[in-house]
Amino acid sequence: MKRFLVNPSAGRGKSHRALSTLQRLSDEAESELRLSRSAEDLVEQARQAVADGVTRLLVAGGDGTFHYVAQSLVGSGCALGVIPLGRGNDFATDLGVPLELEAAIRFALAGPVRRIDVGRVNNRFFTGYCGVGFDSEAAQVAQRAPAVFSGPFTYVYSVLRTMLTFRPPTLSVQLDGGEFQGKAMFAVACNISRFGGGMRIAPDARVDDGALDLVIVKELGKIQLLQVFPKVYSGKHVGHPAVQIARTQTATVSVDRSMTVACDGEPIGRTDGNSLEVSLEPLALSVIGEA
Repeated sequence: MKRFLVNPSAGRGKSHRALSTLQRLSDEAESELRLSRSAEDLVEQARQAVADGVTRLLVAGGDGTFHYVAQSLVGSGCALGVIPLGRGNDFATDLGVPLELEAAIRFALAGPVRRIDVGRVNNRFFTGYCGVGFDSEAAQVAQRAPAVFSGPFTYVYSVLRTMLTFRPPTLSVQLDGGEFQGKAMFAVACNISRFGGGMRIAPDARVDDGALDLVIVKELGKIQLLQVFPKVYSGKHVGHPAVQIARTQTATVSVDRSMTVACDGEPIGRTDGNSLEVSLEPLALSVIGEA
């Protein structure tokens, strides 16, 4: 059984504008289409889909939408069909999902099912990445960005805006076989290779390789950051002296002050003196995607 679940607010209304196409193709597939009302409702509707025996849940939205849906699909027999209608669509790109709407829907209806890893931070799953520091503060800014900025430009705006007031925290990071202690721009655990609408932050990360790529960027001045930032779109930041990448299945991250924590582009809370316990759940989520 297949079901469509649409987040009408995703992509600043992009999903809402696509409703007629989504409804038409849902009808052609003899599937039910449901709309979500909130992030919490996405979690609940995905849980209900599992309980109803849905085998393919076709979800229209952005990376944040898939983040909430995954909370209920991890460990189930219901496969996530990604219909990318967000601002960045990094998760869909790494899964090899077409970015054109009708092609994405048809792929989600008939494409191959595969299992992928997911990350866990404390009691929350993430499909793409979880971080704290500059990237998470920028994610908070992106959520509030003026409507004039759309798509990947939202993330460029958020980076430049965050740069004005950001002070690098002191991080303490314990990971498999190593540790880091010192001032840093951020630490981000990546299950996919990109974030922020095409920034190839962890070029070698794969969704089914049994490891997270932990990226730590040491303290950089504003001029240095401006020099390094454009290189992240091609992955050429790798090898810079300030960039440290390690493969790990677990990590404990502590921050010297309260900071935003972001998963899959969604601000999910603040550290408030608590450490982040990050781990990997191997092959825990079924998705429709290229192998």
